[in-house]
Amino acid sequence: MLSFYPGPSKVHPEVLDFIREAFEKGIVSINHRSARFEALLKDTLEILHEKWNIPTDYTIYFISSATEAWEIVAQSLIEKQSLHLYNGAFGKKWAHYTQQIHPASLSIEFNSQTSLASVNLPLLTDFDTICLVQSETSNGTGQAISRKLYGNALIAVDATSSMGGIELEWKEADVWLASVQKCMGIPAGLGIMICSPKALERAEKLGKKSHYNDVLLMEENRQRFQTHYTPNVLGIYLLNRLTHLLPNIKQIDLETRDKMKIWERFWEENHACGLDFLIKNPDLRLPTVLALEGEAENIQRIQQKCFAADIELGKGYGEWQTNTVRIANFPSHTEIDIHTLIKLLNHEL
Repeated sequence: MLSFYPGPSKVHPEVLDFIREAFEKGIVSINHRSARFEALLKDTLEILHEKWNIPTDYTIYFISSATEAWEIVAQSLIEKQSLHLYNGAFGKKWAHYTQQIHPASLSIEFNSQTSLASVNLPLLTDFDTICLVQSETSNGTGQAISRKLYGNALIAVDATSSMGGIELEWKEADVWLASVQKCMGIPAGLGIMICSPKALERAEKLGKKSHYNDVLLMEENRQRFQTHYTPNVLGIYLLNRLTHLLPNIKQIDLETRDKMKIWERFWEENHACGLDFLIKNPDLRLPTVLALEGEAENIQRIQQKCFAADIELGKGYGEWQTNTVRIANFPSHTEIDIHTLIKLLNHEL
């Protein structure tokens, strides 16, 4: 089955060999407090900094998922009140979960056809933390993040469907969070959280150590090249091996955008099939997740035809559940994969 589902999605083909390798080398059985694990984690953090061009003073943590990072931000980094700006289902969920911990937190929903920069903001001095979604998987929007728009607040960004697939402007935010089952091309079960010095300063100021995943406890373990809990060692190993293998994120970014151009040309030439981009402004489309809208019956027919041909497309999500189909454009998806799907669509549509 060739999966274009926007997460979990197609894994890199090398992953199977790396899984066997991890089993044969005993990686799957090593103690996470051992010198062997510490060496693995140290090397993984170093290669991620190098290949993803992450600033040297930003720190990387492994957690269970991006969703867990929402909670970590709320527990460890929000001082009194956060402001959430969102245009889709996942940003809305983040705001909801935060408000269970910080009831005073405010959320503003904006139209999916507009940019973050156009949102009318309240008095920003009321908020110590701004929570944004760079890659909204539910509707295929991708946003530019600009620190200068939000005063002196701490900025946390969900980049779940873009981290590892496009180059991110790390210094424009203080917390970046994602999961591995999308652009990183390995099985689900591991999350990444990246923090700036400003985020660590906030954690130290608040001094919270009451939860097992508070940032201060995570940092204490990171300094020893350990994790604060028993981690997904296999996931860390797979990410390590793939990151060593793959090119720098600048090259991956170029390849992702080139593949997106293939898709844009195809859909612009095939309006008669009854599908079109949900997001009309190309500058607001996420290069890693295509969201296409159409009649519900037509979408269901297309999905069924693809599934019968061993190709899985993503279902719609949230308010777009019945009238959209989503197609992943992750680094694991090759041009051959794309043309395989295009050939099927040309035949069926």
